[in-house]
Amino acid sequence: MAANKDEGTEYLDVLTKTGEKTGISKPRGEVHRNGDYHRAVHVWIYAESTQKLLLQRRADSKDSWPGQWDISSAGHISAGDSSLVSAVRELQEELGVTLPKDAFELIFEFLQECVINDGTYINNEYNDVYLVTTIDPIPMDAFTLQESEVSAVKYISYQEYRSLLAREDPHYVPYDVNSSYCQLFEVIEKRYKENVELRSLNLQKQLNRYARVSLTAEVAGISDADKKALALLVKAARVIDEIFYLQVWHSNPSLRDWLKEYAGKSQLDKLKWTYYHINKSPW
Repeated sequence: MAANKDEGTEYLDVLTKTGEKTGISKPRGEVHRNGDYHRAVHVWIYAESTQKLLLQRRADSKDSWPGQWDISSAGHISAGDSSLVSAVRELQEELGVTLPKDAFELIFEFLQECVINDGTYINNEYNDVYLVTTIDPIPMDAFTLQESEVSAVKYISYQEYRSLLAREDPHYVPYDVNSSYCQLFEVIEKRYKENVELRSLNLQKQLNRYARVSLTAEVAGISDADKKALALLVKAARVIDEIFYLQVWHSNPSLRDWLKEYAGKSQLDKLKWTYYHINKSPW
């Protein structure tokens, strides 16, 4: 959550019913009290290898749907902020996970209109829904939960989650999977259950963009002392390599090791490892 105007108070841009900015901003509480239209972001983390989505359990102190399981990360778009900046910020604040902007894929937008808490909380919200795809689940110890927002996280298969929403399970924040929100599950099913051969072909096309170049060095005229110095520089560079992997993403080394371990399982796994080895990250 970003605060602006009055310190500690989050202001939101007020929209028309059709989603255009009015030029007015109001405190978050007033927006929900009056039922003003506004914008927010939903960020879903999906692990491709397990076909599971990450869910967070909302803190018991929340003024909406306390204690219920919900989106991986979500939050309002503060007045003047962009959608993507808000998505990156909310994931970092709520779960302690910092990812590059190009890891966030905007997959659809939907309007949520509902009234809860005996009519005291009116939610007229345009939501930008982002998908962050990882090969393997992010390890649980990589998360640092914002206690005022999140009490727990868990992975659940997207099929089971969809079923729970369809049954209107009271432990989960409700979303209509027969309406706009079905797009989340349709995107996952279309993209990650497609023919493996086609996926391999697409990945091979991406790899074909790179050309192999052989690098050589002339060391014949270098003294023994300089050769020893060079060996130390190479050793130091390998330490820097590990730091770089961590700078890209907290779980990057774990992902690298996992891809390397499974590279021999199939042609697709081999291509994944090759692509990662070039880019030093999954993006």
